[in-house]
Amino acid sequence: MTGRHVAGLLVWLVVVALLVLGAASRAALARPFHWSVASISSLALLSALSSYWSGSAELSVIEADRALVYLGVFLAAFLIAQTDDRGQRFAEGIAIGVAIVALLGLASRLLPEILEVSSSLGSGAQLRYPLGYWNANGVVFGIAVALLLWMSRRATSTVMQWLAVAVTPVALLALYFTFSRGGLLALAVAVGCLIALSRDRLWLLATFSIAALGAVPALLAAQARDALSDNSIGQAAVDQGQEVLWFLLAGAAVALLLFAGLRRLEARQGAATGRLLELSRHPAVLKGIAAGFAVLAVAAIVAIGGRAWDRFSSPDIQAPSEPVQHITDLSGAGRSDFWRVSLDSLEDEPLLGIGAGSYEFAWERHRTIEQPIHDAHSLYLEAFAELGLVGGLLVLALVGILLWTGYAAWRTATGAQRERYAALLAAMLAFAVGAAFDWFWEVAALGAVFFLAAGVLVAGRCRQLARATPPGAIELANRGFRFAVAGLVTAWIAVIALVGPLLVERELNASSDAAAAGNVASAVDHADTARAIEPWAASPYVQLALLAELQNDYPTAVNRLTQAIDREDRNWQLYYLRSRVKRKAGEAAAAQADLDRARSLNPLEECLDGTPSCG
Repeated sequence: MTGRHVAGLLVWLVVVALLVLGAASRAALARPFHWSVASISSLALLSALSSYWSGSAELSVIEADRALVYLGVFLAAFLIAQTDDRGQRFAEGIAIGVAIVALLGLASRLLPEILEVSSSLGSGAQLRYPLGYWNANGVVFGIAVALLLWMSRRATSTVMQWLAVAVTPVALLALYFTFSRGGLLALAVAVGCLIALSRDRLWLLATFSIAALGAVPALLAAQARDALSDNSIGQAAVDQGQEVLWFLLAGAAVALLLFAGLRRLEARQGAATGRLLELSRHPAVLKGIAAGFAVLAVAAIVAIGGRAWDRFSSPDIQAPSEPVQHITDLSGAGRSDFWRVSLDSLEDEPLLGIGAGSYEFAWERHRTIEQPIHDAHSLYLEAFAELGLVGGLLVLALVGILLWTGYAAWRTATGAQRERYAALLAAMLAFAVGAAFDWFWEVAALGAVFFLAAGVLVAGRCRQLARATPPGAIELANRGFRFAVAGLVTAWIAVIALVGPLLVERELNASSDAAAAGNVASAVDHADTARAIEPWAASPYVQLALLAELQNDYPTAVNRLTQAIDREDRNWQLYYLRSRVKRKAGEAAAAQADLDRARSLNPLEECLDGTPSCG
C-alpha cells in the first residue's frame, strides 16, 4: 500500500505543478473530459461514502484512495498530452515503460545472479517480478508487444523503431515465463485490436511474425531446460538462464535482419505488395475475416464449451504439476466460486452493495473452498458486490466512456495520429478485458497504463471536438481558470486522503519495530499516533491491543479490540483475538462467545477449531 500512496502523491504533485504553470488554460476541454473525470470522481466518492455501511471504514477509504490515484494519473496524462507532438512522445513513453518492465522481468529469470530480487530463484515457476503477480506481468508483457509493434513503424526515431523490433522477442519470452493465460489473452486482444484498427495491419502482422520467429529459439531452449523453467535454486538454473540468453540474442538478431528485408520490400512498392496492401484494407475482405473468426469462435464454444465450463467451475483448484501446463489448463482456480459470492452479495444488498473493500468478509463467510482471497478476481463483479447496482453500473460506465472516447478519437483521426490512437486503445482494451477475470484493478502499475493511455486519448478527442466548435477567447480563459481552481481543490483533497494512510502505515511499522526491539512504551506511542491520524481505522486499535496483551494488561487489550470491532465488525480475526485475550483473563464464557462469532464469520477457517492455532 505504501508504494501506491507515494506514487499517488507524486502524481498529484505533477498535476498541481502543471496547473500552476498554466496547463489548464491551454487544455482543450470538451464533454469526453467532463464525463471521464465525473465517472472516476464519482467512484472515489461512492467508495468513501460506503464506509458508513461497509463494516470497515478503513478498507473503504483505501478503495476511495485507489480511485483518486487513478484520477491523478488520468489528469496528468491529459494535461501533458495537449498537443499532437506531446501525445506522440507520451505514447512512446508508455511503450518504453512497459518494455522496461518486460526487460526487468526477464532479466530476473535469465540473470538472477545480476538482478537479485526476492522473487528470483526458488520463488516458483511463474515469473512474479517486477509486479509481484505473474498474471499482472503477463498482461503488461502482452500490452508491451502491441505497443512495441506500433513503435516499430511509428516511433519518431528510426533507432527506436529498430530497438522496438529487437525488444519484442524479449517481451514474448518474458510472457512465456509467466505461464499466464491472462497474459496470452491480453496479447491476443492488444495485438488483435491494433492490427484490426491499423491501416498498416499487413506490415504489423509481418513484424509480429518476425518477432515471434525471433523468440522461438529461446522458447524452445527454455522448454528443454527444466531448472530454468521450474526456477529452481542452484547453479543449474543460472547456467541455463545464460544459455537461453544467447539463444534470445541470436533470435533478436535474426528478427532484425528479417525486419530489414521487410523494410526493403516496403520501400520497393512492388505491384504484388500493392495488391496485398489493397486487399488488407478492403472493407469486404475485413468483414469476411471478422465473420470467419466469429464462426470459429462459435464452433469452438459448441465443441468444447461444455467441457471447458465444467473444468473452469470445478472445485478442484490444484495447480498443474508442469509450469507450461498452466497455459492450457482450463481450471478457473476457484473463480466460479469467487464470482458466485459476488452475485450472492449483490442479491443481499442490491442497491448500494456491502461496501467498498469488504468483499473479503463476504468471501470468508460464504465460500465453499478453503482458499483465502481478498478480491473477487473481476473488477466488474466485485463492483456490483461491494457497491451494488449503483457502483457496478458506474464502473461499467467509467470503462465504457473511456473506451468509447478512445474509439471515437481513433475513428476521427488520420495518418500517424490514427495509428497511435489504435495502439493506445489496444492497450486499454487489453486491460479492460483482463480486469473481468482478475484483480488487475488493484495492481497500481497495470491500472496506471490504462489511465495514462486514456488520458492521451481523451485529450486527443477533446482537441478534435474543439477544432470542430472553437470557443471564444474569453470563454476559453474562463474555462481554464475554473478547471485550474477545481483541479487544485481536488488535488488538495487527494493529497490529504493519501497522506493519512501513508502516515498510519509508517507509524504502525515503527510500532512493530519498537515492540520487536523491546521498547513497548515507544511502540504504544507510535500506535497512538496512528490512531490519532485515522480514528476510524481498526488497525491502530489492533496494534494497541496486541501491545497491551504483551504487557499482560488484558482489560485494556479487550477494550482496544472492542473498539477495533466497532470499526470493523465483520472481521473474524478481531473476534478471535478478543477471544484469546479473554481466555487469558479467565473469562471462558465470553471467550467462547467470541470464538463462536468468529466461526460464524469464517466457517471454513481450520485454526478456529484449535489446530493449528491462528497466527
